[in-house]
Amino acid sequence: MLNLDARTLLIVEAFVLFLVGGLMLLAALQGRRDRTLLWMSGALLLGGVAFVVSTARGIPGWRDPVIVLSNMLLITGHACIWTSLRIYVGRPMHVRALLAGAAAWFALCLWPWFLASDAARLLVFSLLSVAYLAAAGRALWPERHEDAGSVFPLLTVLVAHGLFYVYRVVSAVRVPGMSWLMWPDFTAAILEGILFAISLSFAVLILVRARAERRYRHAALHDALTRLPNRRALFDQGAEALAKARREGRDMALLMCDLDWFKRINDAQGHDAGDRVLTLFADVLRTRVRAADLCARIGGEEFVILAPDMGPLGALDLADRIRRALAEYAPGAGGRLSVSIGIACASADGYELDSLMACADQALYEAKASGRDCVRQSAGLSASGRTHTPAARVRAAEPVSSSMGT
Repeated sequence: MLNLDARTLLIVEAFVLFLVGGLMLLAALQGRRDRTLLWMSGALLLGGVAFVVSTARGIPGWRDPVIVLSNMLLITGHACIWTSLRIYVGRPMHVRALLAGAAAWFALCLWPWFLASDAARLLVFSLLSVAYLAAAGRALWPERHEDAGSVFPLLTVLVAHGLFYVYRVVSAVRVPGMSWLMWPDFTAAILEGILFAISLSFAVLILVRARAERRYRHAALHDALTRLPNRRALFDQGAEALAKARREGRDMALLMCDLDWFKRINDAQGHDAGDRVLTLFADVLRTRVRAADLCARIGGEEFVILAPDMGPLGALDLADRIRRALAEYAPGAGGRLSVSIGIACASADGYELDSLMACADQALYEAKASGRDCVRQSAGLSASGRTHTPAARVRAAEPVSSSMGT
């Protein structure tokens, strides 16, 4: 391949690195500062500085300092790529490992033979760079299960760049004594660096944007306090689950839970205490339901459990285990925490989520009217002729006033 003027090529690559690094820095500073983008922009900007420094290599007396400094900057840039992806996956930055590559390079450059050997420097630089690229890929690899569509493009970019370094080493070994301007094709090396910088920038932006979209989607479908799915998630996922149950002829139970005397807890102990009770009950649900069950907080102190492949007897058993588990925790306003639960099943009350919730809500109303801290089934279940054993009920403390909240 035709070799263009070395200084011009270095300036072009430095310009590209400064451009994409600067744009990524602006993106990182938009809204909440994104540390992944900050470190990745740092990697690109360090590369730009390294190539600017490299333009002074031909100045008499500057060769050795330029070799030492420019390659230290490039190695640190690769280390910043690794650090950026460590931060992305939630791992802390490792300062010693971040600086270890540049420190090793500087130490070797104190050895005159190493500084005079183009092949040795190329080999060591390539190995250090590939080590950081491999560490970056290893940090990102587990994330493929979360979103393969945004992870694999970046992994591909890292692997391609690492393979180019391998090609550099092989070419240098095959043609010993080659000048750095001709090695193995200086123009190809610069063009690869430009393509890597652009591809890396787009791949990282895709990765970060996909993560942001997942977080926004999760926030839209989950309750911030209890971290359970919210009403919107219940209707989105519940309707689909019920349609599938109808097609396959399977039963599905819906349990509507309402914490007893919750308003009294808020009034007597404050909203912080109420929030703790809500969080505690959410934890109770997580430990008692199956992985396939959908638990949602639909508002206030009301929670819904949608349990596939569960009939009336299983729903009664689940409801009573939840009720008894809650009673074991810290006392509430009336001396203990308690919950009233209404049950409806699709086989008796229909496979429409609205009607199923209405039936469970009516059963919940009956549980409240019966003194609270108990479980009731919908009228549809009672009329279906199913045999069941009513759950045991523990009498709640008498309310101060019937006008207080439920």
